Amino acid sequence: MTALAKPAEPHDSQCEAPSSGWLADMRLSSLLAATADRHPARLAFSDQPDREAWSGRPRISWTYANTQHIIERLTTALATLELPPGTPVGICLPNGSEAAVSILAVERAGYVPCLLPIGWPEELLSRALEAANVAAIICQSRLADERPADLFCRLAARYFGIRFVCAFGPHVPDGVIDLDRAILDTTADLPSIVAGPYPGLVTFQARGALLQPMLRPYASGLAAAATFLAARKIEATDRILSLLAPDDLRGLATGLLASLVTGATLESHGLVDGASLAISLRSGTRTHLVAPGWMEPVLAAADLPESVASIVLVHEAPVRFKSRGQLDKPVTDVLGFGEVALVSRARSASGHLMLTIDEDDASEGRPDDLLRMRRDEDGTIQFAGTAAETYDFVQGAPLIPAQAPQWRSSGFKVDIFAGIVIGVR
Repeated sequence: MTALAKPAEPHDSQCEAPSSGWLADMRLSSLLAATADRHPARLAFSDQPDREAWSGRPRISWTYANTQHIIERLTTALATLELPPGTPVGICLPNGSEAAVSILAVERAGYVPCLLPIGWPEELLSRALEAANVAAIICQSRLADERPADLFCRLAARYFGIRFVCAFGPHVPDGVIDLDRAILDTTADLPSIVAGPYPGLVTFQARGALLQPMLRPYASGLAAAATFLAARKIEATDRILSLLAPDDLRGLATGLLASLVTGATLESHGLVDGASLAISLRSGTRTHLVAPGWMEPVLAAADLPESVASIVLVHEAPVRFKSRGQLDKPVTDVLGFGEVALVSRARSASGHLMLTIDEDDASEGRPDDLLRMRRDEDGTIQFAGTAAETYDFVQGAPLIPAQAPQWRSSGFKVDIFAGIVIGVR
């Protein structure tokens, strides 16, 4: 991968990749606060239409100023739990404004957001909680016919490391902290917060039969978002309409983190519904639609309005690429190599995902690149740079070696034809 472009300042009308120095001490809540200070009336987070039908919660549309206020109240409520700084706090929520606000408030409170996919079965969630040493959970009382708050109460009865279960939504079970009420009842000033020792987010990487928690420093997550924005420019007045939950690197970098870096609006769809999606797309706002790669034929057959400025298709390795060329909108392909790294490319007119590996450039090892890629002797893809910085997270703490490796293996190999990557396995 060749060197990425050097950046404009964050929140400029068009955002390119910032240098790693700018990222070093950045926090997610600080990015939102900066936009709230400069553009308080701009819309920050919004939800899909008719969300109440499956969540019991009305659609929310918050300006940056309102979002900042809610985050401060939720941070104050979380601080009253009096957990030690750096404590992993699980967040298991559908794609929506609550998930975005919870991530920012947990970070602001000095804890470590530990992101748990809402679709995981109970046994997998139980393994994840123990592996990451999660002490508190933020969830939702209702999700269609499921009752996540009840599920986590059962898990808390089996795993005594969970001290608190918190939930948004109606009919919160006994013994569960009602976050909606906690936010409304919180009037005290934001307390003095002690920053945690591990500034980052935890996601999960499957390693065979094992489930490994991975700590990604905030600088790494923002660098991953910046490499995506270098391929797909998004303006501050645009909207990112994401169908991916912010519970792994792919959903975070193309959704929440991209919106924080650019200052754009993030609209989240938790349960994809054709009718509500069509309503949202017809709003007239210049929109970048973020969708899983398998939806390409569906989107190609749809009559997308002119306001859809681009489509971002997010793929997950292993994957096989084919000649596509069906969509009449600009396409950006994003390929996730597990939780190690993302590679983003604007699709060419040929309809191919143009992923190339320039071995000569990669071997130079330029230190200022946010993301570099190469193949080792066995053909396995390796990554280096801030955007690929992760650490195993074991029992509530990252395993950070005295000498961190420059190159990290993705565990995947590529199939190449005529210099072009045609698949990842």
